[in-house]
Amino acid sequence: MDIATARSRRTIPLVLLASCFLAACDQGQKNKMPAQPPASVVVTPVELRDLTSERTFTGRIEAIDKVQIRARVQGFLKSRRFEEGAEVKKDELLFEIEPEPFELAVQEAEANVTSAKAAKTLAEQTFGRTEELVKRNTSSRASLDEARSTLAQAQASLQARTAELETARLNLSYTKISAPMDGRVGRAAYSVGNLVGPDSNPLVALVSQDPVYASFPVPQWLLLQVRKSGQGPDSVIVKLKLADGSLYKHSGAIEFTDVQATSATDSVLVRAKMPNPDRLLVDQQLINVQVIRKKPEKKLVISQSALLLDQQGAYVLAVDKDNKVQIKRITVGEQRGPLIVVESGVKEGDRVIISGHQKARPGAPVAPQMASDETKSVMTGAEAKKP
Repeated sequence: MDIATARSRRTIPLVLLASCFLAACDQGQKNKMPAQPPASVVVTPVELRDLTSERTFTGRIEAIDKVQIRARVQGFLKSRRFEEGAEVKKDELLFEIEPEPFELAVQEAEANVTSAKAAKTLAEQTFGRTEELVKRNTSSRASLDEARSTLAQAQASLQARTAELETARLNLSYTKISAPMDGRVGRAAYSVGNLVGPDSNPLVALVSQDPVYASFPVPQWLLLQVRKSGQGPDSVIVKLKLADGSLYKHSGAIEFTDVQATSATDSVLVRAKMPNPDRLLVDQQLINVQVIRKKPEKKLVISQSALLLDQQGAYVLAVDKDNKVQIKRITVGEQRGPLIVVESGVKEGDRVIISGHQKARPGAPVAPQMASDETKSVMTGAEAKKP
């Protein structure tokens, strides 16, 4: 072996040793590189709030009293005393049927009564004389029986003629058709001069105005929950939302719950009485009925921005005391504006993520930031997310 070869062999181990040393140094530097910081998320606590329990139903306005005005006797309409669509008072004259034929009938009945009274008087006198003669044995028993029978017939005839007179007077009174109650009249079905009678269509509809009913169907399951909880009709008030979206300024109270359910919908009709001083509510008008509990209830709520959904249902991403992300399955209740009522799955004070869901991983640490009022107001307007 020459000198050059020996030197080359000694150089190779030195080069390998240097390479290993440099590689170890590089690996040490890599191991000392800083780790990724935790993801930044915005959280807000689960809150226990006083909420006024409220449910909305679709219903209709119904007049408390609604009458179809009809003619009770046959005759020609002589006059109409109201303006169509106007409000009338009880006993106010609406129609008048020509009274002359009925006045003549009354006069004839009065004459018949007078004649029957005269016949009865004669029969009484005849019976009295015959009875006296029989006592003196100057008249037969048969004559007394005949006089008694004639008197009975006269009395019955007087009763019949008196009843006819009362009927004639009653029919005469029916020629004046008055309002049986306060209310608003609709469109008149007949004009002056038309022949009307008991077989005719209604002359006009009369509808009471104040107060009115708001009738709406309530599902049977909901009614059972209310009854089991011991809540009565006096625990709620009723508000109405009109067709233009405005809220009716007067409140009402539930007055009646039907005793039968509707088989087609398994619902029960509930009726509330509503004041109507401004006449904004009209019979058969479609409205939204809001049933509001008088005393508020304490319920857990979260921002709707915290709500997440998957195939298993609703859940939230919560941050624990170690700032690690946890999945919490929840049971949600009704929505109250930007808030969601939570029935179970979280407790008051739990921190739930409302922003940064895409950066949060279950079990991974995060850097939570408490949402400011401005952030809450923006985030609560967002739609519930579906990852």
